[in-house]
Amino acid sequence: MDEADGHVIMNEPQWQRLWEKSAIGTRITGGGLSFFDEEVMFVHIHRHQPLPYENWIIDKVANNIDLEDKYFMLEALRVPGNLIQLYPKNDACNGTWALRWHKENHPDRNEPTAEIRWHRALDEIDVSELLLWTNQVSNKGRIPEVLVIDDEGSIVSYELSISNPIGKLKFDESVDLSDSRNIGILTKFGRRYSQIEKSMINNGQNNPHNSILYDLIRRGIAIRSGFKYGTLWRAYSTDVGADHAPWLIDTLIEAPLNWTQACLNARLAAGVNKQYIIGICNRTSNDIQYLEFRRPPSDRRWTNLTRH
Repeated sequence: MDEADGHVIMNEPQWQRLWEKSAIGTRITGGGLSFFDEEVMFVHIHRHQPLPYENWIIDKVANNIDLEDKYFMLEALRVPGNLIQLYPKNDACNGTWALRWHKENHPDRNEPTAEIRWHRALDEIDVSELLLWTNQVSNKGRIPEVLVIDDEGSIVSYELSISNPIGKLKFDESVDLSDSRNIGILTKFGRRYSQIEKSMINNGQNNPHNSILYDLIRRGIAIRSGFKYGTLWRAYSTDVGADHAPWLIDTLIEAPLNWTQACLNARLAAGVNKQYIIGICNRTSNDIQYLEFRRPPSDRRWTNLTRH
C-alpha cells in the first residue's frame, strides 16, 4: 500500500480478492482500492497487508484523536463478518457514519442492512435530530444502529426504531377525563391523580406532557408512574394488574441528556422485559412519535473483541 496526497492506495493484484471477500475500501476507476485510515489499520492487523511505512499507525493515531475509537468500532463490526462501507456519500442519511451489510450479502449485489452512527458515552443527545435520522433510515428499509464507546474503548450497540404503542382499553372522547380508568389510581379516599394528569384534566393539551399523555390514553393505554424504573411513566396495554407494563416512557423534558443515560435506560428496560421509548411532540404539526432505544438481539450486539 502506498500513501499519496493523504490517501492510502492499494494497486497490488490482491485488491480484487480483498474487495470481493471483504468489501473493504473504495474501488478506484481502472482498478485498485482507496482506504480510510481506520481501514488501513484493519487490513494490516486482520488481513496482514503492509503499511505505507513502519510507524504509520503510531503517527496517524497521534494526529487524529478519533482514529483509535473508529478503529475499535470498525473491528467490532467487521470481525463478526459484517461488510462495512465508511462515510457513504450518495446512499445514506445525514449523520450516518457507515453502511452495514449482513455477511451473506455484498454491496455489489444487495442493499445495506443497516445505517450506523457512533457517539462517545458522554456525548449530548439531540433526541429530535435522532428521531429525524431514525425515520429517514427506517423509510429506506434499514436498521438504524448506534455504537457507543466509552473512555476505556468499550463499545455497546443499540438499535433505534419508531414505536407504535397500542393498548386494548376503550377510550371514549365524549367522557370527562376525570372519569377515565386509563389514568389515576383508586385509594380509600377516592381517585388519586398525578400532577400531569391533573393538568391534562383541567387545562387540556396545552404542553408536551399533557399532549403525549392524552395521546397514550387515546391509544387505549393505561398510565402509571415510572418512578421505580427511573422514567416518567410505565404504560400498560390492558388493565393495570392484568399483565406487566410493556413500555417505559419519557418525554423530551425527561429524555436522557447523553448516551450514558440513554444506554442505562435501554439496558434497564431490557432487563425487565420492557421497551424504553421517548414521546416527541412536533410543535409545528402537533404529530406525536415515539422513539425506541433497544438492546439488539444477541446476534447483532457489536462489541469489543477483548473484554477488560
